[in-house]
Amino acid sequence: MRDINTLHPKLQDLLYALKAECEKQGLKIGISECLRTKEEQDRLYAKGRTEKGSIVTNAKGSSYSSMHQWGVAFDFYRNDGSGAYENGDKFFEKIGKIGKSLGLFWGGDFKSIKDLPHFQLADWGVTPAKLKAEYKTPENFFKTWENNAMTVEEQRKFNALVKQVEELTLAKERIYHYTKELPDWARPTVQKLLDRGIYSGVSDSDLDLPETLMRVLVINDRAGLYK
Repeated sequence: MRDINTLHPKLQDLLYALKAECEKQGLKIGISECLRTKEEQDRLYAKGRTEKGSIVTNAKGSSYSSMHQWGVAFDFYRNDGSGAYENGDKFFEKIGKIGKSLGLFWGGDFKSIKDLPHFQLADWGVTPAKLKAEYKTPENFFKTWENNAMTVEEQRKFNALVKQVEELTLAKERIYHYTKELPDWARPTVQKLLDRGIYSGVSDSDLDLPETLMRVLVINDRAGLYK
């Protein structure tokens, strides 16, 4: 249940953004639960009802009533050594405020059972009613992720590829702006052409010289065209 990759792609992005902002403010959190199966949710629902313990949820797993079952919710805990759920300093309210600023719905705003260490996407409301009406089951909803969105990991790999292509493109056609940047084999030719006014950059201090053109100029110079 702690596998972040099982969450909706948008929620994964917001989760990483939340952790980053919390770290920036000196607030450390860990992720305790993400996607829950029907059986896992029913076991939680049984607490305080047919099993020992206090009631912790009103969401029945067999009716797909938890946002966790739809992959659009996660729970967190305090991860600074003070106790996972210690809240004497309003730690969870501070995290709730950060999450809400990012557009997440915070469980501390639930009307009935307050769930301070809980966040969920706000796109489909507070309960799964809209999700159940449109998709019937979580499995049908999950299929739309494959068709319409990349996972966070896929997005990262895609972004890395884009960056790599950009770097290769720049490397393929480097632009030289200063004579000190020029390779030793090209500097004498370029300086000669600058001195003679055969070549000029965009200004006295900017050569704006593409590498391809620089190579052509050197070839022509070695062929005796700039005597």
